[in-house]
Amino acid sequence: MCGLCGLLNDTPQWSDPLRHSDLPMRQRRLQQLAILNRALAPLKLTLSDIHGSSWLLAGATGQQAIVTRLDQLWQEAERLLKRPIDPLDERYLTALISAEAP
Repeated sequence: MCGLCGLLNDTPQWSDPLRHSDLPMRQRRLQQLAILNRALAPLKLTLSDIHGSSWLLAGATGQQAIVTRLDQLWQEAERLLKRPIDPLDERYLTALISAEAP
């Protein structure tokens, strides 16, 4: 997708759990970004926002990928890690739980 089309597409994605929220779109986007970064942290990946229309996924080695959809995010994460991601992996789940603990 060209950069301009990405900027003009301001409709919420069908899979966005916050799409029916009364919050302003930018605030919903930042909440979604925070949730995704918590999920990516055990994998040593980070996500940042690009103009509210796409994300920049970065790995610990400096590799990066631009993504526009959640399904593409996980595909690119696997590509950067050079391995499949198992969301039910015990180590991954333990890391998520321990990150949530106060």
